[in-house]
Order: sequence, then structure tokens, then C-alpha cells
Amino acid sequence: MAHTVIPPDDPKYPAIKRHIFVSWLKTLTGYGLMGLLIFLALWGFGFTYEFKLSFGLVWMLLPVVMWWFSAKVALTMTKSVPADPNNPEHRRLIEIVDRVYAKSGLKFKPPVYISDNPLPNAFATGPIHRKAVVAATQGLFKAGMTDDEIEAIFAHELAHVKNYDVAVNSFLSVLSMIFFMITDAGVRMVMGSLSWFKKRLGMNPERKGFFTGILEWVIMFIIFRITGYLTRVIQMFVVRSRESLADGSGAMMTGKPCDLSMALQKLVAYVEQHRPKGREKELYRAIRPIMTVDPIFDQLAEDKAETLWQRIVRWWKYLQLTHPPVSERVAMLDRMNGGTCPRLPRD
Repeated sequence: MAHTVIPPDDPKYPAIKRHIFVSWLKTLTGYGLMGLLIFLALWGFGFTYEFKLSFGLVWMLLPVVMWWFSAKVALTMTKSVPADPNNPEHRRLIEIVDRVYAKSGLKFKPPVYISDNPLPNAFATGPIHRKAVVAATQGLFKAGMTDDEIEAIFAHELAHVKNYDVAVNSFLSVLSMIFFMITDAGVRMVMGSLSWFKKRLGMNPERKGFFTGILEWVIMFIIFRITGYLTRVIQMFVVRSRESLADGSGAMMTGKPCDLSMALQKLVAYVEQHRPKGREKELYRAIRPIMTVDPIFDQLAEDKAETLWQRIVRWWKYLQLTHPPVSERVAMLDRMNGGTCPRLPRD
């Protein structure tokens, strides 16, 4: 099917292309950093890693399985059902998705689903284009968005499908698992030869006493805590770059970055008034990656840190966000638009 994108002579075209290029560059940087961690782990342990087939396959196949069943997992977690054409709201959504699909360049039209979740959200996922799905929550219709703004949201979501973002993020998880397996094997090898520690502590190097076991456990805990944070920071850096790329690719489809800007502002304004709490908050913590707006941590962008420690804490939390804060995304959309987009009045 023929699709429309903004032409190269459009004033917005260079800025959007630049944004897409920078987003891909960030993704490749994240992959490079993960590859560097793997190399450093191998180098640090003298390239003596022995692959444990049974253990390694389980952990390496897990992200692959989650990638292949990503659509089913997302639909199950959000309790989504096929959209009903006889329902006016559902029919409105189907027509909007049809318009976006015509501009997307995708060869396979994804089926449309609806979740009764009250918090506004939309997502598109699937391992390959043929198995992709798109969905929206009932809350999306309560955020006061126009058809153009909802179209901009689904342009962003279909951009995830077009860019194979589920595969990109899943393969990075595979690399992360490889790094952990190398580190685990290397640390255990080092712990098996901790005669220096044992001698310094007055222990028999041939016997592993209770205190030696505690010492090894503490050291391993510290190492895995540090390496766990490192891989998570890199993974979230890549995930945020894919969200940023989807903003740019969606703007390329519609040619109207400001529609997405206003949609995001309305979404975050609604979420701020209906932010989940308690048990509901923990549920949303699990599905944050497929939310259009982070329902838990997006307020970080609005915090006014007064002390150095507060700035450090906010920066550390930012490194673990699944989405760039809406304020940052709106600023990027301003640049893609070539000028400031309209702002939603704040009370």
C-alpha cells in the first residue's frame, strides 16, 4: 500500500530526519556499551569462560520467547479484547488506526484491541510486522484529545512496529544475559581461588568455613548489584532512544509534530490527576514499558531539586526511566516542528 510522508522540501523534514538519525545513534551507542561490557568481562577473566549449555540456553532463550509472544503477553496483561465496530468509540479508533496505517508503509494492517483500563494509554507491539497488534484503553477517550491527536499517538505506536523496537530491545536483553553468564562464571572461578583472603583471615585455604562462605556471598552480591545496575541503565538508555525514535518516525508519518506534543500534554495532565496508588501502582510498574506516558515517574521532569543530593537522586532515577519525560519529548517535538508547539494551559 502506498504511504505518505512529509516531502524533503517540507521545512520540518530536516529537523525530523536529524532527530531520527540521533535516536538511531543513541541505540547503536547503547549496543556498543553492552558489547563493551561483554568484552571487558571476558578480558577481565582471561577469556576463560566456559558456556554452560543448559543454564545458558534457558536465560538466553527467555528474551527470545518474550519477543515472539510479545503481542499475546501485552494483550493478556492489559486484558484487551478485539474492538467492536458497532461501538461508536471503538469504531472511531478503528477509523483513526486505518488512517495512520495508510501513512505508515506497513504491508500488514494490525488488528485493533480495546482494554477497559481507566488510565489513558495506547500501545502497538508484536515480534514482526505480520504479527503486530495495536490497542487503546477506555481511558484514552477520556483525556479530551482530538482525532488528530489520537492519530499522532498511533503514528508513534505504529512506528514502534515499523522500527522493530520489540526485537531491538529483546536482543539487547540477550546480550545482557550473556554478560551476566560470563560474570557469574568468572566470579565463581575467582571465588574458588580466594586463598589470599583465606590466608589473610587466618583460615585454612583447603577448607571453606562459614565466614569464608559469607565473605564470598557478600562479594558476589556487591558485584552483581553493580553489574545489574550497569546493564539496566544501558537497557533503559536504549529503550528511551526507541521511544524518542518513535516520536520522530510518527512525526514523519503525519507531518505534524505538534499534534503529538499536545496529545502528550493532555495525557500527562490526566495522569497527574489520576495517578495510580497502592496495589494499582505496582501493576502499572510492571506494564510501564508499553505505556504512552509513564504513569508513575513522569513527574520527575517537573521536580525542582534544590540540593546536589536531590539532583543526583533525580538523575539516577532518570537513568532508569522507560520513557523520556514528557517535558523532554515536547521540547524535542518543538525542535522537529521548527518552532514552539502550543502549550496546554495549566491550572
